Amino acid sequence: MREERKVELEEHVNAVNALLSDVKLPGDLDSDEDVEWGGIKEEVPVVDHEEEYIDEDKYTTVTVEAVDVSKEGLQRVADEESEEEFKPAEKKEEGKPKKVWPKKVRKEKFRYESKAERRATRGKQKAKNKAQSDARKGND
Repeated sequence: MREERKVELEEHVNAVNALLSDVKLPGDLDSDEDVEWGGIKEEVPVVDHEEEYIDEDKYTTVTVEAVDVSKEGLQRVADEESEEEFKPAEKKEEGKPKKVWPKKVRKEKFRYESKAERRATRGKQKAKNKAQSDARKGND
């Protein structure tokens, strides 16, 4: 029985290999053609123009230009010879002061109280509760 299964498996493997050898895959290295693929050639149009946008109360001028991405950062396509890095335009808002954010108050780091501190705190709490109780009883 084991030998029969082994023979069936070998026949199946041989059949699959025969089918695969007939099919030519696009990434096959065994092909007869020795043509190198140079990649996709794209002509990138140079885009360099300004447009003005009005958004409710804001008046903004936007410059649109083609850039090239590299490890050093973004570079203008039109200025390939000069090798200048692209730097975004700085916002210049005259008349509006920079918003000052309030400083956050940091919480005190938690620590356990000593035995004496716990006793003093408990005494203060009892005195406070007694004063409130007396005030309630005096008003009734």
